[in-house]
Amino acid sequence: MVTEQEVEAIGQTLGDPQQPLQARFRALFTLRGLGGPDAIAWISRAFSDDSALLKHELAYCLGQMQDRRAIPVLVDVLRDTRQEPMVRHEAALPLFDRYRAMFALRDAGGEEAALALAEGEALGAIGDPEVLDILKQYSTDPVVEVAETCQLAVCRLEWLQQHGGEPAAAGPYLSVDPAPPAKERDVGRLD
Repeated sequence: MVTEQEVEAIGQTLGDPQQPLQARFRALFTLRGLGGPDAIAWISRAFSDDSALLKHELAYCLGQMQDRRAIPVLVDVLRDTRQEPMVRHEAALPLFDRYRAMFALRDAGGEEAALALAEGEALGAIGDPEVLDILKQYSTDPVVEVAETCQLAVCRLEWLQQHGGEPAAAGPYLSVDPAPPAKERDVGRLD
């Protein structure tokens, strides 16, 4: 088990702009793997950094942790128009990825599937109506990358709600798509 002091040392490395980016990324992914409220707090503090690439990965890692306690941080980043578009876009993705993960874990069948499908702790109650409302609000964001990500998320969440949370039929690539399936089967007619 990692001590509080060790987590703090890793967090200090992540937050230190004098450290090489490689060391900071190693610290970030270590915190992601450790999980928990202290790791989330250290990752959250780093959103004030100047590196858009690092902040993009911060949002990615918070989503990968699949910890409900990261939702307020991700929402704050999405709302912060001073953040780079790619950072805000990445902050929006986990807000609906968590919702998708809940159904994937449920459908996969229990604890073994949860361990195979998700890093960190699986969420029990993911789809807060507040998240859907926030995604709807930002689906008209003036930054096209943010707006389109939120539009896809809203469509997917509404589709899941209308279909009782059941995922779409599995495609040939064994992926979970971020958008509901198209009804049109003729590829030439799709826009």
